[in-house]
Amino acid sequence: MYAKYQHKDIKTLASGIDHSEGLCVGLKGEIYLGSESGKIYRLTLEGTLDVVAQSAAGGILLGLSIRSNGHLLVCDAAAKTVWEVNLESQSWEVFCNSAGSVALILPNWGCFLPDGSYVFSDSGDWKKSEGIIVRVDSSGKSSIWSDKCPDFPNGMALSEDGRSLYVLESTPGKLSSISINSDYSAGEIQVLKQMDAVPDGVTVTTSGALVISCYRPDVIYLWDKKGLSVLAEDTEGTFLAAPTNTVLTGPDRNLLVWPNFGRWDVAQIETDLSGIPLLIF
Repeated sequence: MYAKYQHKDIKTLASGIDHSEGLCVGLKGEIYLGSESGKIYRLTLEGTLDVVAQSAAGGILLGLSIRSNGHLLVCDAAAKTVWEVNLESQSWEVFCNSAGSVALILPNWGCFLPDGSYVFSDSGDWKKSEGIIVRVDSSGKSSIWSDKCPDFPNGMALSEDGRSLYVLESTPGKLSSISINSDYSAGEIQVLKQMDAVPDGVTVTTSGALVISCYRPDVIYLWDKKGLSVLAEDTEGTFLAAPTNTVLTGPDRNLLVWPNFGRWDVAQIETDLSGIPLLIF
């Protein structure tokens, strides 16, 4: 049985962040967040917030992933590009802007597969059912990895055993699992849960349970094989306000951190969950 958390359990880490959706944990435990104005923020668990990069062209920054060299892979919906950002040199290099010969529409969220390739959701236009999942291999070659989640594919996460990829579709809401073949191509897809919500982000725990954060309603769910339960909710949209994505971080990977897209802040709960170590290449 999982705990349900209340307003009193939630701590605000930082405020004044311009509509942050995506976040990731850095190599030293710091948290990076994007914004709708092309800024990248760095946040410590003590609450220190700094702007560490700014796209010259602005941008709408969604999913972020850390690389082993400290660079960030950043999905930019406005530029229709995934950037590789070197925070030291302040350079923004194109990592991917197409799936083979197909131009990206709305790169949204990504993660690494066990072979070091990078997969990310290209959500497509809202309610057009044209979304795809793109794979960029270790040589930099991009291709369509799967087109089996077309309804605005959004958050994704590698399973705890590395054998499948969890994918959320936002409209209509759905959680699916795509098996990963031995050559790291996409295998069979299984729909795990239809959701009466607009799910956005998914985080995997060591028990195999999934934390699912939503753009609408203002709820963070927990899903396991027994079904869907509420981890935290807010009918007034104050301490939970479009909690788009989450990470489990801290020394014990039990601190659940998320940006409140609707409130320009970042919040945290100390949970009884434990996040899996993320693959970094």
